[in-house]
Amino acid sequence: MLAKGDDGLTAWDCAAKYREKEILEILWGWSREVGVNLKDELLLVKGNDGLTAWDCAAKYREKEILETLWGWGREVQVNLRDDQFAIQRT
Repeated sequence: MLAKGDDGLTAWDCAAKYREKEILEILWGWSREVGVNLKDELLLVKGNDGLTAWDCAAKYREKEILETLWGWGREVQVNLRDDQFAIQRT
């Protein structure tokens, strides 16, 4: 799930980039099952294009995906302002 393909994208990156909400939901569920750090390894991670899933949803005006990501973010207590600032500093 988190391994990068030849194009430098993970399955999560591809699902976000190609606006595949159902695939994002499946990957989210599987990630929970195997103990992936949902906040840092999915919601806030940037793809090789420098975009997070949030960025892709906003860029392509995918309101439903953005709302889904928001719900998941609340679930794992993402604070976009503080967490994104911490990522930029590393």
